[in-house]
Amino acid sequence: MHGAGIWISVLIVVLAVLWIRFYFSRTRRTLLRLRIDLDKTWAGIDALMKQRHDEIPKLLGTCRGYMPHDHEAFEPIIRARTDYLKARTMQEKSLADFAMAGALETIFKIAAGYPALKSNNNFIKLKKQNAELERSIEEQQEFFNELVNAYNHRIRSFPGSVVRRRGHLEPRVPIPNPEIGDEA
Repeated sequence: MHGAGIWISVLIVVLAVLWIRFYFSRTRRTLLRLRIDLDKTWAGIDALMKQRHDEIPKLLGTCRGYMPHDHEAFEPIIRARTDYLKARTMQEKSLADFAMAGALETIFKIAAGYPALKSNNNFIKLKKQNAELERSIEEQQEFFNELVNAYNHRIRSFPGSVVRRRGHLEPRVPIPNPEIGDEA
């Protein structure tokens, strides 16, 4: 009987070790999946922002012909596009794109004073494309920030904190929104 008790104890220890390994392995897979989702979501946001910035020369070309006395209004757009093209980090790109959104809003308000420009089919098309891209970017940024919060919460709490240290997983920074004071 005494030998059976030892085997039962050994079996319990082995099962406990296997369960712990499974639990930590599952946690690691979950964290890696979240990290991959973050990378994919950011790639989608970056592609949308690039698409918007690629449309800027067309928009400026259309507007310049109708707005000969408002060329200074184009400066913030040109500056934001230059900043975006120079940007290397997610934060730099996001802040440059946010500046672009504000500059475009200003141009569209100024354009309202030019009836010929407002009725130009190319301008209407570009304005509509910009609105669709802006909506998509905002939705994707919101989703990205939700993923960042979930990921960061998981790597800060047990067992994710242990997996984070062993797997060299770093917290992610949400996309800043200067409009509401996020200075990530």
